[in-house]
Amino acid sequence: MVEGPGCTLNGEKIRSKVQKGQRVKEMRGSVLTTEGNNVIQRLKGCQYTDVDTLGKELFLYFGPKALRVHFGMNGSMRINSAERKHGGGGCSVPVLEIHLTTDTVCFFDSTVEMRLSDDCEQRVRALQALDVCSPAFNPSRSAEAARRHGGRMLCDVLLDQAVMPGVGNIIKNEALFDAGLHPAVKVEQLSDERLHHLVKMTRDFTLLFYKCRKSGSALYTHYKVYKRPRCGRCSAAITVCRLGDNGRMTYFCERCQKRDAGNVHVSQLPVRDTLISWASSGGAAKENVAKREEEDWPCHLCTLLNRPAAKSCNACLTPRAPVHKEDASLPSSTDLVRYPCTAFTKPREERKLNWRSAFGTSTLLFSDLNVAPEPSRGGAPPASSSQPRKKMRIDGGPSNKLGAHTTAGEKPGSSGPSASPVCAWHCRPAVLRVVQKDGDNKGRRFYACSLPREAKCDFFEVRPPIPCVCKFC
Repeated sequence: MVEGPGCTLNGEKIRSKVQKGQRVKEMRGSVLTTEGNNVIQRLKGCQYTDVDTLGKELFLYFGPKALRVHFGMNGSMRINSAERKHGGGGCSVPVLEIHLTTDTVCFFDSTVEMRLSDDCEQRVRALQALDVCSPAFNPSRSAEAARRHGGRMLCDVLLDQAVMPGVGNIIKNEALFDAGLHPAVKVEQLSDERLHHLVKMTRDFTLLFYKCRKSGSALYTHYKVYKRPRCGRCSAAITVCRLGDNGRMTYFCERCQKRDAGNVHVSQLPVRDTLISWASSGGAAKENVAKREEEDWPCHLCTLLNRPAAKSCNACLTPRAPVHKEDASLPSSTDLVRYPCTAFTKPREERKLNWRSAFGTSTLLFSDLNVAPEPSRGGAPPASSSQPRKKMRIDGGPSNKLGAHTTAGEKPGSSGPSASPVCAWHCRPAVLRVVQKDGDNKGRRFYACSLPREAKCDFFEVRPPIPCVCKFC
């Protein structure tokens, strides 16, 4: 059975791969040959507008008309793929092929019906708070809906798509096991706390189901009772029987799932070592808080801000400093961790290095983020931490190897007419570039932003050539 998470993923695939606004060019499939389904042909020429899911149902909207798709036990869907071969090899004929302007959607082993869009939208709005796969799921409303069926067994209530849309046989068996409840227990025997706990376990395993299907990981490794010979917790033999109004196959452990629901408190129930324990331990609140190894990190040598996945600095190739694990004694509710690199004050000393290479000229900025040393006795008090020391400029080009030369009217160490201008947008020294393209501007020098191409601004400044001071000019 394709349960709610599988149907939700199919809806997400259509929403991301099939563009809205396309018109239906052709419709084919075995469903069109049966009596009563010829009305589906009326969608030809209609415009595809949206897709939505509710539990195990998928709705495709074409203006005022809609298609309801139920994937049943072995249903599947393909988008823009080659047709399946007829005959053996486990292949089947598509139930419906929808050929749009540029995309094609095929459904296999599914039930397709024509509906009105208004009725489908109204149904989704009315039940989306009960859908265990929906972001709008409301546990309180789900518990209230289950409480109204006090005389029914839990195995029947969980599979009722009017109470919990999206729950299938796998989710039913594993959720009852996680809640420590026997499938034959009736709803009226549960306290409000145990009923809410059952709803929570159902929602948690549904999220685990969804994440495994989306990531492609094996779901069966998380089974504790479903299609297992022995219990995944106590290793006792699993009881398999057909139970409930519809006689669905039910798996449970007589030792872990009690018939007397009042003797066991929720806090005494064990939790599985998966997403369910993560959710119950408060991990859901920590998911949106990035760890230090997931943050952009600054190089301690050139202060370049690198991506989290980078193992070394992209500018100076300095290896990333090891990330220390967070102290377990710190409270988990810390809203802001202020690292030394985010002190929001200017560094005490900066050194800039212009490095000329075959790829052009780049500027590296070296900043000292250390704490200012203590002043000596009788010495002047230290300067304010917000005021940087005098910037020291080191030219790494060939003209500064054994003693740099100066231009006319410029003293050594001064910022004369040859000093690089500062980019107005980033407040960084610009780099000197030379036009290499043939034309009137070939050989002309200009200053541009020193940042990489994807981050640079439109700063551009042309400096006049340095006048010659020789005796022949």
